[in-house]
Amino acid sequence: MDVVPTGTEVGNRGRRWVPWIAGVVVLTVAAAAVTWFVVGGQDSRSGAGGAGVSSTPTGTSSTVTSSDGAAEAKMLAEVDAILKARASAVVAGRLPQYLEHVDPSSRKLLQRDRQVFANLRRIGIRQLSYQRELNYSPEAQAKHGADAWAVRIMMMVQIAGIDSVPRASPLGYTFARRGGRWLLVADDDLAAEPDRGTYREPWDLGTIEAVRGPGVLVIVPAGEGGNGRRLAREAQAAVRVVRSATRRAQAGILVVALADRRSFDPGWRTGGHPAGAVAVPNYVPTNPELTDFKVAGSRVVINPDERRDEGRLLLAHEFTHAAMSPLGNAAPTWLVEGFAMYVEYRLAEQSGYRQGVAERRRELRREGLPALTVLPIDGVFHGEYDEDSYGISWLIVEYLASKYGLTTVNALYADLAKGPDDPGIREQVIQKHLKISETALVAAIKKYHGPA
Repeated sequence: MDVVPTGTEVGNRGRRWVPWIAGVVVLTVAAAAVTWFVVGGQDSRSGAGGAGVSSTPTGTSSTVTSSDGAAEAKMLAEVDAILKARASAVVAGRLPQYLEHVDPSSRKLLQRDRQVFANLRRIGIRQLSYQRELNYSPEAQAKHGADAWAVRIMMMVQIAGIDSVPRASPLGYTFARRGGRWLLVADDDLAAEPDRGTYREPWDLGTIEAVRGPGVLVIVPAGEGGNGRRLAREAQAAVRVVRSATRRAQAGILVVALADRRSFDPGWRTGGHPAGAVAVPNYVPTNPELTDFKVAGSRVVINPDERRDEGRLLLAHEFTHAAMSPLGNAAPTWLVEGFAMYVEYRLAEQSGYRQGVAERRRELRREGLPALTVLPIDGVFHGEYDEDSYGISWLIVEYLASKYGLTTVNALYADLAKGPDDPGIREQVIQKHLKISETALVAAIKKYHGPA
């Protein structure tokens, strides 16, 4: 997992060397590390390609299967029909159809559903489906009556102009028989299950505003449209430099900048404190059972406390993670974070802060590079070089870009990201692309003075 140093140390260093970066001192949790809803909080580095994630669900002690298999099958068929009708209602803009199978006595649920419907319409949905997770049996929910069952669902949503394919989001719906038909009576009975996640989607969190720019959608709270437009402009500057450096880009990218703390997972921490923003992977199922997934880009979620302050530099950093995440998650942290820092500082130079970047480079050469003996190791990314881990990684990537060119850097990244996560394989990949050993590479980096 990729983490940054403590906020105090980084903050002081940031304010000392580049005043403009004071709001960008907390960076990201690596996209590859955020696999909570697929593998229940475990960081999974898969085999082929490194981009796939798999999990085989098993029932819990609370799982109850109807003794009448035919009755259960009929109930599930009706549930599937309800889910299909609700999905088509959102896409077509038919609120009565969306609410038709919601228990009219569940007033809070009806209110939430109206808000979710309005938000999804405001965002702009190209495709939407609710797919029941077939490997899970319904779970009895006696608090809603003798015939009430919770089912596990993946909401597959594709935002128009942003997502290239529908993205999976986990849900839990409880249906109960009322007056001879099945109705939705609750949407939170499975919320405590670890693989359901600890943060909420933006459409679940009150009234929102959606601000669009070319290839960008920014979601902000109602009344903060001005901040949304600012972030959309900042995102445009970030997208340009990310595309130039990575030679990759998503069809579009979603930026979530809400005030509600539920939009930001408390587990998204860097060096012991909340991250400033994260690139959250978009997972796409690769089988009908919804047990295997691949990464298809990311969305960026800004810490609610930072949403008014962050701008193009942090967005460039996160957009780089988003662009590279589909390649796989086995690339070493120094390359993942160093490349993102390289793109961020490149934009900083283009934005008028060349002198500050040069000062940071000199400082790292003076205080950080002398301690470099090997390329920063994932497990001790911060421990080896204290708060300079990100900076050292930036210098390494800047050296590679200056010496070998960005085409080679991108090819190196793509090969390392495929995996496996093995030191011997990494040495072979470095030799393949750079024609040099890691030991010789470290020696060359220690002599690096900056781009010509």
